[in-house]
Amino acid sequence: MNIFGIGNVNAQEKLMEPVAVFSAVFLEKYNSESFSYAPWGNEKESNATIEEISIGSSSMSRKFVYYGDGNVNFYNKRRPREWEVEDENNSIRQPMGILSAEFELPQGKSGIQEFLLLFVNKKKNGLWRIYPIPFSKNEVPVGSYKFISQSRTPLYVIFGKEKFSLPSSKTKVSPAVLEEGKRGVLLKAMIQKNAQYLEVFNQRFGHSPIMRGIFFLGLDGSKLKVKKVAELSQPLSSATGYGKPRFRTDIKEESELE
Repeated sequence: MNIFGIGNVNAQEKLMEPVAVFSAVFLEKYNSESFSYAPWGNEKESNATIEEISIGSSSMSRKFVYYGDGNVNFYNKRRPREWEVEDENNSIRQPMGILSAEFELPQGKSGIQEFLLLFVNKKKNGLWRIYPIPFSKNEVPVGSYKFISQSRTPLYVIFGKEKFSLPSSKTKVSPAVLEEGKRGVLLKAMIQKNAQYLEVFNQRFGHSPIMRGIFFLGLDGSKLKVKKVAELSQPLSSATGYGKPRFRTDIKEESELE
């Protein structure tokens, strides 16, 4: 016998597709933190399903999904210092810990939204500022990279067999084409100075046909700072939070004894 029909509700939830899929990364080097979030956006409800994600600066986090319809809230639990006594009442009021970042999901869009959440810096209120970068496979196909210019000076880029200009604060998606007999994909960048082209970057990057990612390009004087983050193609079902029920504890189905 199904008690209150909850078993059916949970089965339906597990079959639902998420409204959004995220990866995340810190912009600045050497940042690394773990956050908790509720895949259903219901962290204020008793016994809500809570997941933990780890975010660093050198690579994209593992993908995580969201089924809710409001803000995605990220919490960073504050551990009491040695001389402090943890307030049990406060722990009850804030079971998730302290709000550390929030992202307002764009509304009114159909299909699964996919973003790379770039954690940039902290605002005056102490929360991390998040810059969302669209990252669906329509936006950045497998085998391609999105180039994002953080330079005030136009850049002239050679990427594998592709050549393109990248104006200030603009983006460009380019396929990575491995040159025969070469290891990795060449990335070369130049700027125009005194009617001449000055090379500011020249390096090869590892690549796989099932990889896609983003290059952040920022010019510091005559030196280009390059940050690459990438992911290998993986099924959505492997993402954190995928198929998880709204609540941690399910009421098990019981059968009547004959």
